[in-house]
Amino acid sequence: MSLRALVRRNVVHYWRTNLAVVVGVAAAVAVLAGALLVGASVRSSLRALALERLGAVERVVTSARFVPESFAAGVREAGAANGPPGTAAPLIAVEGFVTHQASGRRASGVQVYGVDERFWAFHGLAPEGFAPGRDAAFVSGGLAGELEAAAGDALLVRVERPSAVPLSSLHGRRDDVGRTLRLGVGRVLDAAELGEFSFRPQQGLARSVFVPLERLQDELDQDGRVNTLLLGRGSGTAGGDEAGPAEEAARQAGAEAAVRAAAALGDLGLRVRSVPARGALAVESAAGLLNDETVAAIERTAETLGLGAEPVLSYLANRIRRGDRTTPYSVVTARDLSVVGGPAAGGEPGGPAPVVLNRWAAEDLGAAPGDPLTLEYYRWEDEGRLTTHEAELRVAGVVPLAGPADDPDLTPDYPGITEAANVIDWDPPFPVDLDLIRPVDEAYWDDHRATPKAFIPLAAGQRMWASRWGRVTSVRLSPPPGADLAAARGRFAAALRAALDPLALGFVVYPARALALEASAGVTDFGLYFLYFSFFLVVSALLLASLFFRLGVEQRLRELGLLRAAGFPASVIRRVFLTEAGVLAALGSALGAAGAVLYAELVMLGLRTWWVDAVGTTRLTLDVPPAVLGAGAAGGVAAALGSIGWTLRALAPASPRSLLTGAVAEVTGAAA
Repeated sequence: MSLRALVRRNVVHYWRTNLAVVVGVAAAVAVLAGALLVGASVRSSLRALALERLGAVERVVTSARFVPESFAAGVREAGAANGPPGTAAPLIAVEGFVTHQASGRRASGVQVYGVDERFWAFHGLAPEGFAPGRDAAFVSGGLAGELEAAAGDALLVRVERPSAVPLSSLHGRRDDVGRTLRLGVGRVLDAAELGEFSFRPQQGLARSVFVPLERLQDELDQDGRVNTLLLGRGSGTAGGDEAGPAEEAARQAGAEAAVRAAAALGDLGLRVRSVPARGALAVESAAGLLNDETVAAIERTAETLGLGAEPVLSYLANRIRRGDRTTPYSVVTARDLSVVGGPAAGGEPGGPAPVVLNRWAAEDLGAAPGDPLTLEYYRWEDEGRLTTHEAELRVAGVVPLAGPADDPDLTPDYPGITEAANVIDWDPPFPVDLDLIRPVDEAYWDDHRATPKAFIPLAAGQRMWASRWGRVTSVRLSPPPGADLAAARGRFAAALRAALDPLALGFVVYPARALALEASAGVTDFGLYFLYFSFFLVVSALLLASLFFRLGVEQRLRELGLLRAAGFPASVIRRVFLTEAGVLAALGSALGAAGAVLYAELVMLGLRTWWVDAVGTTRLTLDVPPAVLGAGAAGGVAAALGSIGWTLRALAPASPRSLLTGAVAEVTGAAA
């Protein structure tokens, strides 16, 4: 009789015992393969959601400042998009607070996007289908569900108004930080219409509002400017979601290089302007202060071009007092005093700092060299409060209000102050006692604007007024006498821009697609999680299969003894039983594969409902990759054969005589 026929006869004849073996193997395979299917399904679902949220986005360029919309064209031309025209789209992305006007329901931390037809075309949607009008907006399904809003409802969208001057600095306007837009819901977007759009990985449904770009620009006083640029996937990546590490690194480097090439000096919040009255140039920041790294770059660039460079720090003092006489609201500039005709030395160590007054201030205070003065000024502390400080000074000299001492360009633009026609019209973001303003102060403002009334050493000013935003308000550059200021300005601006790295000054190139795919893998491998969770069930099923197989073998001890006595080698007999075990394991594996799908579907249902917080989304679908299912089935079969082989190994040493007796104890003892 052939081996195949013998195995078939034995499988059929001992069907009751073998059925139990098949069920045990099926249970083990169902749990093992099912757990692997859960892991694969969660990964594939999260991956699909991540890519759905990104749409056509590969990278995102964000800026700490608003830049012209033309910056997108500059980056595209420099090669960051790595594809045909149309693979870049400018927009505004800010966080907002949304209120449903009718019900009063509110949602915070909502992503507010200012978009136009370029955004929809970028993602391959027909722009004409997404033109809500100036006073309408589109909302995501997640936000609409949270607010219980529908098309036609009115929403109040409040967003933070951007400011070049940091809010946590003295001149930051903290009383005017928001704008509220009243918008009608034009449409609730589903996932296919970018309702789930988000370029940052997140859990849960997207909560977003799409506002017409021009309307949001108007509300934020950012005409023609944006703070975000979407870069599309390059033509070389079509058809695949992931690039290899080397290719991804090359693309990221290319995008960063394009941003560096496209960013202008103004995009970095810096400007170089001519000061014809002094035959000089001034480098200033839109933030009002230059940080130390930028000042160092300015000084290095100036040295390279043969220009003199002098850091300057100007500050608005509340009062300058001498005895009972007070000069209110005066600009004081910290610089090299020798430039304005003062002493080169910085005063006695530990004593009052020297101060040089212009003649107008000296006469107003009745001050002469050697007189003590008290300087009163505000500081905005990091903990968020305004404090008043005083410093003791000593008059080191009085200079005419002419030449270097008559220089209103030493004072940067102070919002609410420098643009005012009269002192009485000042509207700074800190308290001002306008009752202190006298006719002589108005006359000084009319004639000299923000010209400093006093000068102190730079080190003294920095001790009083330095902040985490910087210690210098401008750097004054001195070209050689007779030099063409316009030409010098152009050369210096180009050299300074080349010396600065935009990626260190507020620009970020964010590899959105790569990070989304990485995040979609999650920190929890749900396949391993449920495999660990079901470990005892798998082991129990395998033990059950082994025990029933052993029971079947023990029922056939006389058969084994007869075969051994008839001269059949132990290896042949072992092959017969292992072949039977393989057939049973294969049948159990086939049955377990179907059970694995049912088991995985049940677990996925739990993740969508009872355990939704574990993954943060209800949009999980079962994915049955043949390779994963096959791997689980193969693992179950291997484990079953291993456990059955261990059972047969225990019977190998038994003699034919002990097997013919059919006594289990005798056989076991012989095996021992």
